[in-house]
Amino acid sequence: MFYAFKRSFFNLIYPASCLHCGDPIEQPDVYLCDPCTHLLELLEAEGRCVQCFAAGDLVSATHCVHCAYRTCPVKAAAALAYLGPAATLVRQMKYGQKPYLAKGLAAFLLVQLVKLEWPLPDLIIPVPQSFSHWLDRGYNQSRLLAEQLSAVLNRPFTDVLRRQSGDYSQAGLSHEQRHRLNSNRFYLNDPEVLHDKTLLLVDDVMTTGATLRQCAGVLAHGAPRDIYAMTVCKA
Repeated sequence: MFYAFKRSFFNLIYPASCLHCGDPIEQPDVYLCDPCTHLLELLEAEGRCVQCFAAGDLVSATHCVHCAYRTCPVKAAAALAYLGPAATLVRQMKYGQKPYLAKGLAAFLLVQLVKLEWPLPDLIIPVPQSFSHWLDRGYNQSRLLAEQLSAVLNRPFTDVLRRQSGDYSQAGLSHEQRHRLNSNRFYLNDPEVLHDKTLLLVDDVMTTGATLRQCAGVLAHGAPRDIYAMTVCKA
């Protein structure tokens, strides 16, 4: 009761506003206004590459010109385009110290997973974060998404995938630079748990798909049955 009173008093002094456009909103536990909420539309998988989820430039029914000649064990997709309110929510979760946004964003992962008719995973695995970034933010946004999805699907998640210390962010790198990154950035701490399992790799944003491919290549050493990857946004 005290918390509800405190929240009401706070909203009276500082009215809630849309995280994207800044317009006032009446509901204190809603983060976007109605017009911005209506801009959140699931991406269609048709006409997109199965490895990097890029639209157009397909040289076959399933692969784009960049992925057609790459051997990769992962099938990847994203829920939303990295534009407008969706991009704002991800940036606020990632850089704005708003980890609680992961719950709502994970709901889009769930809906897209169902829409794509992917099998339920045996294990959900977050893309790991470097220790320096964890120190900077205090949390790994991909792990928060994986935890939320795990709770809804009633499927376990695991931190079996680790990142080498000293690794850096890919923000600002060109497509060519991203593709040149190697899989030595990641390693497994318990490959046996992956044997014959259907895995779902979870991250916040996919650009070229390079990180997901590198992670999948490392996960493949554990001999899983299948590897899928889902991100909130596709840039």
